[in-house]
Amino acid sequence: MRRNLATTVVLSIALTAQTISATTYVSVEPIPSRDVVGQQDLETILSAGYPNLELWSQRLLTECMIVDRVVDVLATDGAIGTINAGNTSVLVAAGGFEGITNPSYVFTVRDSGLDGASATDINVFDNALGYVLNQGGTVHFSPDDPKAYDFSLDFAVITFADVLEGVDAKAFFDSLGAINADLWSGLFAGFTQIAFQGSPVNNSMLFLKPAASKQKLIAGLSDAVSATPEATYVTLNNNGRPTTDKAGIAFPGNDWIASPDGDQYLLQLGNPSPDALSALAEIREQHLLAVEDLVAAIESGNLSSYLTGGFTCPVLPD
Repeated sequence: MRRNLATTVVLSIALTAQTISATTYVSVEPIPSRDVVGQQDLETILSAGYPNLELWSQRLLTECMIVDRVVDVLATDGAIGTINAGNTSVLVAAGGFEGITNPSYVFTVRDSGLDGASATDINVFDNALGYVLNQGGTVHFSPDDPKAYDFSLDFAVITFADVLEGVDAKAFFDSLGAINADLWSGLFAGFTQIAFQGSPVNNSMLFLKPAASKQKLIAGLSDAVSATPEATYVTLNNNGRPTTDKAGIAFPGNDWIASPDGDQYLLQLGNPSPDALSALAEIREQHLLAVEDLVAAIESGNLSSYLTGGFTCPVLPD
């Protein structure tokens, strides 16, 4: 879904039209970790299907302002100072990991120039989002700088000629699994749907190299592109042949079994005040209440009416 975040003090309404010299992408799902909600509830959520989960994610983003409130808490507390409306935008887009494609909040962050966001702030932002959205893991990466963040990893980009729907990105990922399962359900197999190199629409899929070899990734993606007329393999070598490039990458995460309070995320926030920690904990609890409402709507057979007319942003009890 290519609709940006609605009215916000902190993040921009639309993707910046200017050329982006260096970009970091941040991807965080609103679908919670199994270790937080349990396997049964996670299966119930996934049974809703991608289009319904996309709509739920969009409403959570634009009506509950869940991301904006995280940014506001961090900025007010002084935990971040360089993420702003001029360098950051967010879309609900597809993200695939080990055979499952879910809607994700994908942020395009300009990280260079006088108004660029700092690597430190991006890391704090990503960890705070992982915490409030109850994620086992998140990702941020720079295709422009292999030395950014924790380590470098090979990637390849597939770009589509027209606007790319999340369901179509999912279909391409699934077709890749029919070619080579290691690139779909294998260890670390996945992609993020992005607006690559300043594109006005998020019509690209960036695949990070999984545990499978680079050669398998190149061959599998090449075969999938050959079977998809509207897709183009854009990561090419000097001879115009498909290859990979290097991205700087980080995978923030939290083991919710070992750290049920999200300490592995919270330790990356610097030295937040008690008020900031309390505010983030409240946003996290509201996310879990929204998840409960979603599960209840699915189980009662009222998902459609809930998403189109019955959706409300949860309010914490006094």
